[in-house]
Amino acid sequence: MQLSLPTIQDLFVLIIAYLWIFGVLGFGELLRRWRNYSTSVTRKIIHLFAGFTVFTVPFYSQAWLALLVSFPMLILIFLASPKSPVKSLRAMFEVMAREEDYQTGHIWGPFLYAISINILVALFALIPTLTPYFILPAMGLTAMYLGDGIAPMIGGRFGKHHYTIGNATRSLEGSLAVFFSSFLGTWICWIFLDIFATGGILIFDIPQIGSLSVVCAVFASIIEGISPVGYDNITVPLLTTGILFIVASVIHPLLLASILFP
Repeated sequence: MQLSLPTIQDLFVLIIAYLWIFGVLGFGELLRRWRNYSTSVTRKIIHLFAGFTVFTVPFYSQAWLALLVSFPMLILIFLASPKSPVKSLRAMFEVMAREEDYQTGHIWGPFLYAISINILVALFALIPTLTPYFILPAMGLTAMYLGDGIAPMIGGRFGKHHYTIGNATRSLEGSLAVFFSSFLGTWICWIFLDIFATGGILIFDIPQIGSLSVVCAVFASIIEGISPVGYDNITVPLLTTGILFIVASVIHPLLLASILFP
């Protein structure tokens, strides 16, 4: 893969990506202070919306440039600590931390969130034959943003039928929220990435997206339901994307052929 200097368009997309991330962070914190909410509100807003920066990937002249956003954010999240000498990193910790994070000094949920983004962006950005199919990891990640983000809100408010697997107790209502949110998220990815971002050159048609949306919804809800507490931010996107890739290879044979015979 040949690397070249970023273009003006690339710099513009990078600016948009950073503005989106810090805009989400700022909006969540402003809303929390205005309404005197707990930090859980800020954390939920960040979980639901910050990751949508991956939608900028197809707009770079070279997909690897997306790592100039995702990797620095990974480092910043890791360095965010209540004992950090940098005030902004202490503030970042405070708006995203759970109570248990104060014991370890790191915000592990958002850190795993960022790791999953970096892994999937790197795989599909650095392997040229995979890049045209970036919609697949976008679906897996969206299942995490929306599904895993909405599940605790729905489960906490409406959950009446609970089940326990390992150290995690969840509700059927929350799992259904993951299902429907992931299903919806798949179509959002298709509308934005497969229509607008590719200039109308569709990689998957409507019947294929219909199949992938069901697969994404089913497996994302199952994986979220059986994941250990705190690890669904990485298990949901990585495993769901892997399953989507296998299914896509069956319903779209050119995908596998393009990888085996680049």
